[in-house]
Amino acid sequence: MLNIDKINNSSFYIPKKCKVKENTFEGSSLPMSAKYPNFQNLQAYHPSFGIERNKNKADKVQNEQLKQISSLIDSDAQAALSRIQQKGILNDNSSNDGSTVLDNLYKIASEPRIQGLDTGIILKEVINALDNPSSITQKFGDIPDIVAQQITAETGEEVPEEAKHVASSSCVVASMEYNLASRTPAEFVRFAEGLSSQNYSVDKNIKMSDIADGMATGLWMLREFNTESQISSNWEDVTVKIKPDRNAIVRARMQTSYKDENERSCVDVLIQSALLNLGSQHTYNSITDKRTGKFNADNEGLTDFEKTFTEEVVFGTPKISVVYQNLDENGKLLNYNCEPSETKQHILNSLNLGQNVIVGYTHFNSDNQVDGGHEITIIGYEEDRNGQGWFICNDTDDDLNQPIKVQDDKLIKLIHHAGIPKEALNEQDIVVPAWREILEEFKNMLNAEQSSEISAV
Repeated sequence: MLNIDKINNSSFYIPKKCKVKENTFEGSSLPMSAKYPNFQNLQAYHPSFGIERNKNKADKVQNEQLKQISSLIDSDAQAALSRIQQKGILNDNSSNDGSTVLDNLYKIASEPRIQGLDTGIILKEVINALDNPSSITQKFGDIPDIVAQQITAETGEEVPEEAKHVASSSCVVASMEYNLASRTPAEFVRFAEGLSSQNYSVDKNIKMSDIADGMATGLWMLREFNTESQISSNWEDVTVKIKPDRNAIVRARMQTSYKDENERSCVDVLIQSALLNLGSQHTYNSITDKRTGKFNADNEGLTDFEKTFTEEVVFGTPKISVVYQNLDENGKLLNYNCEPSETKQHILNSLNLGQNVIVGYTHFNSDNQVDGGHEITIIGYEEDRNGQGWFICNDTDDDLNQPIKVQDDKLIKLIHHAGIPKEALNEQDIVVPAWREILEEFKNMLNAEQSSEISAV
């Protein structure tokens, strides 16, 4: 039985023939000419005629929008645009405000972008990601010396040498970006449009119940994460403003001009920076890939608690951060909070609900201590002819633009945590919310450090 009492850091009916009465028009309010219809009358009074006329008008508008978008991108992106059109992706309206993929692509093409970003490149990168979400990567681009000098000239601060060749810690949010592009393409493009616009932000409408069981806890979380939000008079509808740190503009401009193969696009930069900023209580720095904030003793990435909050806001779906490994204070594996079969079932239940599962897995050294970790997305499951189960996964750090397969039994042993929908858990599982306990733990740590520093003075 799972006992989660803490969060550890580290988707023909054929009708019968109808008998048509004679003198159908007798006594009707239609004009006399319609009682003896000719071709023109049939067009004018057939109920589908107005719909057809509106459809033709809408098709004309869409064609004009596509024409403008196509004029701004190269032939490769035009081919990708054609592919996503054939797949029906352009009409997808899975966005938070009901706008379609095409609506938001056209906004990118027709409205001003942030100075220093290229509209054609933004469109190209967005279309490529829609065509193949597995092309989304977390890999930072290196900072050329000439760019470092420009940054210093603008900010008055030297760019740290390690920041020029930074190893990205954005695997969590890159996985979320993949889920946006693969599961809710219209929302992905809406994010790309808003974050690259002169508003430099995107608004997300959620329910208080998406992030907490009660109003008081929801208010507490919004406050503790320094979330810029507006709460409606019913205390249930919440609008959250999501935006990157200001240095993300520097990174995005750099990837516009200096992007190499298998590096993040300017769109990746903006979305991943915005999500890291949201999860780190708005303390993320895109130049150094470092953060501060109260919920992480480390200065990189997001804890599972921060990941869950970010995922709930971005997707508007309540999640429970389930910790499967029990580690000691030195990162040594003590035991598991779940049987392997239970862990597997949680993941399969989530997939059956139509939700990908972002899992954090660990590496162990010879002493069974954690010496590293990573986040990947489980997007499917299959069994081979021998009955061996395989998780189909997307890894944003493997330089492969396609999913990979991992043996289920091998991966399950390595999973430290995962964001699982509550309805995917078993009835026997005991889930104890631990938000306040986590906060108290970090407050106590902070107070202890401050006391130690004062004593040392």
